Amino acid sequence: MTAAALLGAGSAAQAAGSPAAIKPVPSLDPAATNALWHRLAHGHRKLTGTATSDCRPLRAVFYTATDWRRLATKLAANASGCAQYYFSIPPLSADKTQERSDEAWRIRALGSNFHAMAEVNMSAWATWVADTGTTWYQAGVEARRRMAAAGYDVSLGDTWAVNEFSSAVRQGSGTARADARNFVHGLFDGDGTVPTARGAAFIVGIGQGTTYLTTYKTNLQNWLQDSPFWTDMNAYVSDWSQEVYGDFRNYGVSGSSVPTRRDYLNDYLQHEIVLEGSGPDTIASARSYLQAAYSPLANAAWQWTSGFGWTSVPYDQMENYVSAQTYALRYFSGTNAQTQDHWGFAWAPNNSTGIPSTDFTTQTGAIIDRLAAAIHDSAQPLDATDPGIGACGPLGQNLWCGGEIAGAWFNDAWKTFRVWGQPTLAFTTAAQTLTAGTPSGPMTVQLWNGSGTPVNATSDATVSLSSSSAQGAFATSSGGPWSATLNVTIPAGASATPSFYYKDTKAGSPTITASSTGSTSGTQTETITAAALATMTVSPSSATVGTGGTQGFTASGADAYGNIVDVSTAAWVVSPSSLGTVFPSTGSSTTFTAGTSAGTGAVSAASGAIQGSASVTVATASVPGAPTNLTAAPASGKGVQLSWTAPANTGGSAITSYKVYRSTSPSSGFVLVASVGGTATTYKDTSTTRGATYYYELTAVNSAGEGGPSNVAGPAKAK
Repeated sequence: MTAAALLGAGSAAQAAGSPAAIKPVPSLDPAATNALWHRLAHGHRKLTGTATSDCRPLRAVFYTATDWRRLATKLAANASGCAQYYFSIPPLSADKTQERSDEAWRIRALGSNFHAMAEVNMSAWATWVADTGTTWYQAGVEARRRMAAAGYDVSLGDTWAVNEFSSAVRQGSGTARADARNFVHGLFDGDGTVPTARGAAFIVGIGQGTTYLTTYKTNLQNWLQDSPFWTDMNAYVSDWSQEVYGDFRNYGVSGSSVPTRRDYLNDYLQHEIVLEGSGPDTIASARSYLQAAYSPLANAAWQWTSGFGWTSVPYDQMENYVSAQTYALRYFSGTNAQTQDHWGFAWAPNNSTGIPSTDFTTQTGAIIDRLAAAIHDSAQPLDATDPGIGACGPLGQNLWCGGEIAGAWFNDAWKTFRVWGQPTLAFTTAAQTLTAGTPSGPMTVQLWNGSGTPVNATSDATVSLSSSSAQGAFATSSGGPWSATLNVTIPAGASATPSFYYKDTKAGSPTITASSTGSTSGTQTETITAAALATMTVSPSSATVGTGGTQGFTASGADAYGNIVDVSTAAWVVSPSSLGTVFPSTGSSTTFTAGTSAGTGAVSAASGAIQGSASVTVATASVPGAPTNLTAAPASGKGVQLSWTAPANTGGSAITSYKVYRSTSPSSGFVLVASVGGTATTYKDTSTTRGATYYYELTAVNSAGEGGPSNVAGPAKAK
């Protein structure tokens, strides 16, 4: 179905899909429909209204899950002379990418103001795209080809209707919007053998009884600002049929007046176009398009408790409901200077209560007749100050816009769409750069509307301040007291908070958040820089270096709160100077080179009065110990691959190299074949003869000389 499953009070939209109770058939009363159709189609039709200059034009778009031929024929029997009627015809149930043939011409035969729309099922075409590996644009082109094959002729006024744009399109999830744009583009273009044609799009909605609308409204506002999307819709889609399947429980309130019901109906039916009317210039593309194309799809679907709003009422109550919706739709168009009415209804009769089929057919027929009369009778201005009142019956009698149900209630939440967004908290003072531990200058937060204009609080508004930094704190004066959070109040009739202050001891970019119930939170990012250098640390804190050996040292600085402070200009010294030298003598790091004599002392770094040092012992170097775990194995490619572990004892001086010895005997004849760097632990010997067997041993070298040999590795057959 086109419906998002709009469950009862407070429910949200569910995924589209034809309800199991609905079987698509042309008519629930084939014989009567056929007889009436023949009378109308064969030239006996007379319009019961005349398209006079004061007849209000209407472009009416109907979604039909079933019973489309009966609906169109009965509406044609009492058609408005200044209305154009469009009816969607469902695709084949067995393959919803295939359009139903032998139907479009029957709709056209009812008159020049009656048009067929091929329902193009977006879910079915999504499967086609996935299965064929083609694009959404190609899917649209192929759908047009199948429309033509089924007898739809856009040159005669037929068109297409996408069922439906899901909530993912509204939310902008993944590629949903791009897919929708490409699909309608392909539908518009066709394959070049048919004329281009704009069509309709049914848009999934949300239940009238929903009271929490913040997420829905936010998504809608974001969507309205997607200018490229609306530019494409303007090019390819003539009818933006927003599904607004109402809930009788939000209409039939005991003792309520007809104007009150009308206005609450329009709060729901027209919420999208009302919202765009209050929006900023950033939605100009959406506004321009919707003012011409918006076509709310009201609810004539009877006996539903979900899927099509809530209409589980007696049929005479449903007659009242369609009349009241028609009145509300006409009134809104007439009082908002719209040159043409543009709306429609969903038709999906559902015998959920199991009444006898003949009674069900009779009663659904009566609902269609009431819908036809409401459209027809409301076209003429019975009261210029109350457009559409004719839908309710003879002027002043209100025969058709009543109906009550126990527990019914009006949902005020839809009135929030009269204002773009909700008040937003905004920082009126510029972001500040602060030194850690130093208070900010005075800060204030103000209430703004969606256009950035200050608005006054209608009652005292408590604003809660917090920081993303665990070390951040707030106060009402620069001298404190300080707390991690702070509540300040915007007084009723004012728009801004009193001044407050912020302090943070952690360097970085903390985000301050101002939040208040009923308002969008405001944020501001401050910059906290480290305070003055308070400590300096040299790493490692101690080292033993062999005579002539080297050791690297690094200096780091911090302020009083532990924030890193740059020490790239630190000056390095050795004490006593006879212990060795450092190079470079300035910077955040240096290398100490031990002298030739043993001794103890320190390597120090200083920046101004702040200093850090490491203790150093220079010991007489000895040759290093032997490397361990030497292994030899045939190499990948040519040669023999060696690996080893550095000696645990370096002799007090860094290993500068390893010497590799080779022999064809495990006990003698080892000769030097290579010398590798002091940090290496692997070597590939490629100076071998393929197939020969070799043995290896290894020694480590430091400033004191060459150490003893490692274990013998081998035999290893060279590749």
